[in-house]
Amino acid sequence: MIPHTDPTASPAPAGPPELHVAQLNVATLRAPIDHPATREFQDGLAPINALAEASPGYVWRLQSDEGDATSFKVSDDPNTIINLTVWSSMDALFDFAYRSAHRDFLRRKHEWFVDVNRRAAVWHVRAGTVPSVDDALSRLGFIDTFGETAFAFGTIPGSEGRRRPTLFVDDHPLLHPVSQSLIAELNAELSTYPGDHFFSLDAEEVSPDRGCFLVAWLDGTPVGCGAIRMLDDEPGEPTRRAEVKRMYARPDGRGHKIGAAVLHQLERRARALGATTLVLETADYLPAAIGLYTKVGFERRAPWGEYVHSNASACFAKPLA
Repeated sequence: MIPHTDPTASPAPAGPPELHVAQLNVATLRAPIDHPATREFQDGLAPINALAEASPGYVWRLQSDEGDATSFKVSDDPNTIINLTVWSSMDALFDFAYRSAHRDFLRRKHEWFVDVNRRAAVWHVRAGTVPSVDDALSRLGFIDTFGETAFAFGTIPGSEGRRRPTLFVDDHPLLHPVSQSLIAELNAELSTYPGDHFFSLDAEEVSPDRGCFLVAWLDGTPVGCGAIRMLDDEPGEPTRRAEVKRMYARPDGRGHKIGAAVLHQLERRARALGATTLVLETADYLPAAIGLYTKVGFERRAPWGEYVHSNASACFAKPLA
């Protein structure tokens, strides 16, 4: 059985990861799954799923003991169902979706589903793992906030679109040369600005039980990074805090929402570690960074810890629901 991605697992081997393609559909039936109006859809599920499993490039699909995913509930509407699959490549997914008998099944979707709230996401996962439903749904949220990007997009690309860039964010050893090169570039950039700078981050702080260090890969090339570290509780502080550190995107990779993708994954990792608040320190002379942080829900707060006496720090926090 292919394991789900474990956000607390040890870092993946260094280097560009081998990737598979994940695909999510969320749609609402016009009638309950066992209603006569949806009988043809229900009767077609088993053969279409069998066709998927026999198709070149098929890797995995979400299913219950009944053999399909109709019992997974992701909405208050009981008629909303999902389909979540993984494929070896975009070509394999495209060929199944639009060049097999599935295409004819797809053409009849308006007979069985309403148009409202029909949504889809396509993204990349590390080969050998599969996404959780929560991870899949979070990609929809990313598309809602930032639009279609190389990190998550809403449609299966056609022959031209399959050449679009691929952005993947994953664990990477802090002391590996790739990580250290990105950090050195960040430090050099920050050193051109006035005021205090806080460059410290050690391997123990990003060990699997205390934090993580992530690298963003654009078409197999490292283009950005970020980290979180769990903080010790402050007196009177009722929350468990995780701090965002070492956020950076290389200039030649900017325009692909690299910082947004890294921050998205860091927030998910913070939740997995039990954090209830995400905090960070930046500076007012970095308006693009502040714009990203406020867009995803961070609000300015009083400096804490080592930042209290800084003459340049701008501190932010975001509660994690």
